Amino acid sequence: MRMKLKLSSVFFVVGLLVVLLSVGCATTKSSTGVDKQKVLENRLDLAMGYLTRGDHERTRFHLNKAMEVDSSSPAVHDAWALLYQQEKEFEEAESHFRKALSYDPKFTRGRNNYGMFLLNMDRFEDAYDQFLKGSEDLGYPRRAELFLKVGVTALQLNKLSEAESAFEKALDLDSRMSLAHIELADLAFRRGDYQLAQQRLNQYNSTRSSPTPRGLWLGVRLADKLGNSDAEASQGLALRNLYPDSRENQEYKNWLNDERKP
Repeated sequence: MRMKLKLSSVFFVVGLLVVLLSVGCATTKSSTGVDKQKVLENRLDLAMGYLTRGDHERTRFHLNKAMEVDSSSPAVHDAWALLYQQEKEFEEAESHFRKALSYDPKFTRGRNNYGMFLLNMDRFEDAYDQFLKGSEDLGYPRRAELFLKVGVTALQLNKLSEAESAFEKALDLDSRMSLAHIELADLAFRRGDYQLAQQRLNQYNSTRSSPTPRGLWLGVRLADKLGNSDAEASQGLALRNLYPDSRENQEYKNWLNDERKP
């Protein structure tokens, strides 16, 4: 699905950056006075830095060193999983995601990454379960994003009511989430609530610095349903001029041809 592919590519990069910023917080010292947690965090910082640059050899080197410090660290196994995911070694990736969560079931960042892995594999039901469980973590700083992902996977499963509820919760936590606005607008349009759909679309447009093909195409169809021919024409013109090669513009042209048929 178009939306799933777009989300997975964006969230994967964002997820790597978050790993860099939050590989650990607690500190424990061994009997020799060496701060093992700090050593572990340094190794993870280096590993994830190399992973974001695509240097898998150095990533693997530092992850092996991290394993020598703490082989049961959820963050280390999560990092291994991300490495194997990039290398398309999916069985190994899933094994490490599962290990991370077995060592710490409350490791929400790892659960989020595992959910994205499952989404990439088109395992929507499994991804939905992971995102839903992760969204229960009241202290997770990116909880709004998790609700957004719950909504996305719910749509893939045709759970429309659950999707709508999840998008609304995402906006309760972060009203700037433009994707949640457009999804709610689309859901309202699909059930024939055109006034609400227009309101949701206006909210979506207010979060964007420029029109999007999806927003313009929905605007065309809403204007048609609400009998606003001027808005229909202007948004259709913008869609043709700004995004001539978009899927939405092709759908618009097909729609115009159908409208003109006797």
